[in-house]
Amino acid sequence: MARLHEHGTMTELALGRAAARPRRRAHVYPYLSILPALLVVGLISIYPLLFALDLSLYRNVLTEPLDHPFVGLRNFTEAFGSYYFLRSLQTTVKFTALIIFGTITFGVLVGLYLNRAGRLAGFLRVAILLPWAIPTVMAAIIWRWIFNGNYGILNALLVQVGIIPEYISWLANPYLAPLTLVVTHVWKWGPLAAIMCLATLQVIPRDLYEATHIDGGGGWTTFRFITLPFLRPTILLLLILETIAGFVTFDLIYVLTGGGPGDATTMLAWFAYAEIFRFLNLGKGAAMAFVIAALTLGMALIYVRLLRSEEYTT
Repeated sequence: MARLHEHGTMTELALGRAAARPRRRAHVYPYLSILPALLVVGLISIYPLLFALDLSLYRNVLTEPLDHPFVGLRNFTEAFGSYYFLRSLQTTVKFTALIIFGTITFGVLVGLYLNRAGRLAGFLRVAILLPWAIPTVMAAIIWRWIFNGNYGILNALLVQVGIIPEYISWLANPYLAPLTLVVTHVWKWGPLAAIMCLATLQVIPRDLYEATHIDGGGGWTTFRFITLPFLRPTILLLLILETIAGFVTFDLIYVLTGGGPGDATTMLAWFAYAEIFRFLNLGKGAAMAFVIAALTLGMALIYVRLLRSEEYTT
């Protein structure tokens, strides 16, 4: 009997182990399934990030290929203390504020117009997306021809109408050149903001507008107490997107102004590019890239917190 009992116990243990194997396999299988994707992400994202961090901690100047001393945070401190960094930061903040105001204003106004029922509403909702569908470099090339000081169509129209007496060199003027970047950006990304606002306006119940009109509310009252509260989350989302876009804008500068005239359009992304590709200082350029990423992340986190608080209040 003891032998039979011992044999039965061993059989139960063997069956338990055999049943546990499929469970272990089922538990490990999801991790093995995503392992190739994790390896790819690590190869194309994490490794370059760590490599850039390593560059930022050393003195890496391509004109001195055999001299790479460890400098710690010196690249960061030199970047922060540089006149060009402070100047580019100031220019970036101004540019970001202007594109935020321009893009959101364009999106809200155009969204309100497209929300009206009309014959051309359907056509305009599709046509307005054409500027957004154009690649950014191509959009910058188009506006570079428009803003050309010698034969640009903008100068020709303004002179013909009588607004300006003679042609203006838009891209060579330190006060007008930053505005050309703002106009180009709003023209490119304003349509997306308009479609996002339109999508929000489409879900507002019409009963709220009718009730407001019955109570004697005008257009401004309707916009302030009905339309704007519904648009507020969308506006905050656009605020996040435009802030990030302002701090990382490079392609428009490269095509339109090249950072000039002087340093009028030199922003943080262009400053980092110049450190790497003009002055061949990989260490300081990598440090600038981390500074830009930290500033952008900080602003994004603030906006996300505002967005969450807005969701809780609504």
